[in-house]
Amino acid sequence: MKNHIIYKNIIFFVIFSLINGEEQFDKENSLNSKTIMTHTSDGSKVLLDKTIPILEVVELTLNNKNSNHASVGDELIIKATASEGIISKKILINGQPLNYIDLTEKQFYASYVFKDTDNNGIIEFEISFSDSSGNQGEVVKSTTDRSKIIFDKIPPSDFTTGTVTSKGGIIRQESWNSTNTHLTVNVPINKDDTTLVNGELQIWAKIGSNQWETISEQIVIVAEDLGQDKPVTLKEIIIESITGFKDGEHIDIKSIIKDVSGNSTEGSQSKNKIFIDQTSPIISKMTIQSSNGYPSKAKIGDNIIIRFQADEKIEEPTFKIYGKEIKAENKEGFTWTLNHLLENSDSEGEIKFSHTPIIDIHGNPSIPIRKKNSNATIDTTLLFENGNKFVGKWKSGNINGFGQYTWEEIGSYQGNWLDGKKHGYGEMVWIDGSKYEGGWALDEFNGYGTYYYNNGDIYKGEWKNGNKNGKGIFTWKSGNIYEGNWINGKRTGNGVMSMSDGEKWAVKILSLPN
Repeated sequence: MKNHIIYKNIIFFVIFSLINGEEQFDKENSLNSKTIMTHTSDGSKVLLDKTIPILEVVELTLNNKNSNHASVGDELIIKATASEGIISKKILINGQPLNYIDLTEKQFYASYVFKDTDNNGIIEFEISFSDSSGNQGEVVKSTTDRSKIIFDKIPPSDFTTGTVTSKGGIIRQESWNSTNTHLTVNVPINKDDTTLVNGELQIWAKIGSNQWETISEQIVIVAEDLGQDKPVTLKEIIIESITGFKDGEHIDIKSIIKDVSGNSTEGSQSKNKIFIDQTSPIISKMTIQSSNGYPSKAKIGDNIIIRFQADEKIEEPTFKIYGKEIKAENKEGFTWTLNHLLENSDSEGEIKFSHTPIIDIHGNPSIPIRKKNSNATIDTTLLFENGNKFVGKWKSGNINGFGQYTWEEIGSYQGNWLDGKKHGYGEMVWIDGSKYEGGWALDEFNGYGTYYYNNGDIYKGEWKNGNKNGKGIFTWKSGNIYEGNWINGKRTGNGVMSMSDGEKWAVKILSLPN
């Protein structure tokens, strides 16, 4: 009985304890639920960022017309665009750290100007970077398109310009005469220098004490030229327009070779010079007589004597008398003589003779031969069925010299011409109101010139191959002005912006649109 009572008490105690404990648990849970915080009292937050930043675009640009080859003084721009905002970056080129400029949160660039202390070869670069959370991106050592730039500071090897030869008409070594139509210059191309492929060469000339001047366009060197003498042909009109061109002078010729990076070497001038002589020899006092006591009479056994004079040195002419060839001899000064002994086989009657063309030592015939490209300049007016019109100089079968050409549906050009193309100084006015005045080369803007846009904008500065290239000033109709560098028609590099309100600042522009 006693044990039964104890058992009941134990059961009661356990049940009481369980009930009391549950109530206590509920109280504690209720208290905790009322004290949970969902935000800080000062608004501070911590964001977890596990995304590694990447450079989506990495590109290299160069202010060299051969975009993959650089030389001393060229400027390299490395430009990158990231997948997110970048706050920490380090850019190395050839191991040298560069200062960078942020264009946006995601976009930045740096520039480097090559020096003669830089090593030749492929340009190495490295970009390390991290985002605002400190996530470090993978170091980038190549462009996204895998393009490479090669630095080359070694100029082409020394060379001597090859032989210069006149062509067309009567060809005489080292002479330019009245019959020649063009000149050929042979330029040796080093067979072992592959950097010359896609490089260029240019021919220069001077007469007497005048300055050297270019007489050819930039001529591209191709792989097949390596190890060869590359011939460059120059038209008559180019040769005869060299400053100081006149009889009695010599034409000196040299050439300049550039490799694909733009390194250039000026070759020694050609060992042979071209002597200018376009004057025909004058033949005078040509007489025929016999050794007979009566000079106008002759019999078998008499000697026939022909004499003539030239006003300059001539090549030995050949005469024919009764079908026999007889060489004339220079006996004294410029007097020439030939003799023929009359024979029974000779025909009775007036003694006839003929001779080969008399030519001076430079190839000019005594009876001028009209050139294929006549050197005569005439004034002419040309009217065309489509309404176009030309008034001006005509030479060598084409428009050459000063003239005005009017196109019915385009506009009008007034200025200098070369072989049918606008060349030299001239002014072009278009029917839309735009205008250009300045230098031209073979129908394209070249040198210094001013372009007036029909919207009121003005560009004044340097041009090359029809594009703004070099130093120039662009003035907008609004009054804003940019003065600085241009490459291929685009503002590129260092410049100064002046606003119409007087504000002015220095700028550095990548190859961005105008």
